Amino acid sequence: MISYFQAEIKKYLIELKTYYPDHLVEMIITFFIFAILIIINKFNNSQSVYIGFIYWYLLSSLISEASVSISTEKQMGTLEQLLIKPIKFEYIILIKSLVWFLINFLKVQMIFLIIKMIFQINLFFDFRILLIFCISSVGILGFTLFLVGLTLKYTKVASFESLISYFLLFFSGAIIDDESLPKWAIFVGDILPIKRGIQLSTNIVANNHINFIEILLFVLQAIIYFSIGFLTFNSIYLRSKDDGIDRSY
Repeated sequence: MISYFQAEIKKYLIELKTYYPDHLVEMIITFFIFAILIIINKFNNSQSVYIGFIYWYLLSSLISEASVSISTEKQMGTLEQLLIKPIKFEYIILIKSLVWFLINFLKVQMIFLIIKMIFQINLFFDFRILLIFCISSVGILGFTLFLVGLTLKYTKVASFESLISYFLLFFSGAIIDDESLPKWAIFVGDILPIKRGIQLSTNIVANNHINFIEILLFVLQAIIYFSIGFLTFNSIYLRSKDDGIDRSY
């Protein structure tokens, strides 16, 4: 498992070196989006926007990479080789997602340092925020497994990852607060683990009290999302092993 993790890191580093213009353009676009959000929220000093955007950027990348990678392998006809590797397929998905997440984490750190120097903003950091982010990641990983499972069944499902990403951006409250949203949109956002994570992290930054029930509901929500995603993935995966890879689009 460790050797596969190292191999994936080497693979992505080679990809970064080969396609660095694409990654550079992506970072520049992300920088401008982040800068615009800061300028828009300059007067109300809302740190929830900064936290929300970082949450969305990192967690949406956690959703996309594994499904896109599996879709590519499937179209190239090399997915079967991936399935017979001496490592569980779910571990492969986890490693791919983790490596891509780490790369995006480094990207957003670089962008944030530049933003911090230009706009001279200060963000309070607390290790509790890191813990909450990890819990959110568990819930979002459920989305990843769900999407990978559907990709095993229908090849082009991965094409919808951008739609899911922007769905999370809109409903999570990352850039739009609840006061500007209709009630039904607020309800949809409230059942997403990313929104609860943003809210709890913002409360920590603001030194607001967080009760045990809020944390418990948040953990329960993340477990439910992960369980649904894993059960869906496992069901389709086992069927694929028995019946062969479905080439449907």
